[in-house]
Amino acid sequence: MRRPQPHQLVLGIGVAAALGTLASGLLPTITHWEDHSAVQRPVFIDIPGPVKLAFYLAIATMLFIVSWLASLRVQNYERGGPDDRRTTRTNAKRRLADFRAGVYMRTLLRDPAAGVMHSLMYFGFLGLFMATVILELNHQLPGSWQFLHGDTYKAYKVGANLAGVLFLAGISWAIARRYIQRPYRIRIKTKPEDAMILGTFAVLAITGFVTEAFRIALIGRPDSEK
Repeated sequence: MRRPQPHQLVLGIGVAAALGTLASGLLPTITHWEDHSAVQRPVFIDIPGPVKLAFYLAIATMLFIVSWLASLRVQNYERGGPDDRRTTRTNAKRRLADFRAGVYMRTLLRDPAAGVMHSLMYFGFLGLFMATVILELNHQLPGSWQFLHGDTYKAYKVGANLAGVLFLAGISWAIARRYIQRPYRIRIKTKPEDAMILGTFAVLAITGFVTEAFRIALIGRPDSEK
């Protein structure tokens, strides 16, 4: 049998992620696992079944499209010749330093204003992503295994809200810097699609807090249910 090519593996991972997303949407409707703790986070309050299905279908479709586009990029990489990318004793320190420089965006931090602004967006978005994954994981577990309740939920919510505030602050700063302050090196590079990208990020951040406000207005604060 022929070994699968890297682009096929990327596409396969995307298909598996898409199918897993659909399964994660269908599973709670079958199992009806619920956490009845007073302090916890209900998911999909009063949301009709067809709307939930459309939500998970949209996420699954997005994952498939992203993996397909990534597989095309990987397929292009496959045209290159082989290279020794192993980590050895001689290059381990350099590779670790390069990894840290990328993760902490050390290049951007050379400009303090741009570095802090991008850090707010980067780490804020990363925090929101982790909060979403944790919430969905908790949503899939049997009621007795779910852990987002009580003090654990309170700590989780503080962290998620803090990440949302940081992300929104970074987006607001980016919009003001690009369209109000307008330094020369940014003004000459600004394109129409930049406004759409920043606007989309702003909508994501704002609607998160608006949705939470509606949820509190509907069911009240968890502490009041004790």
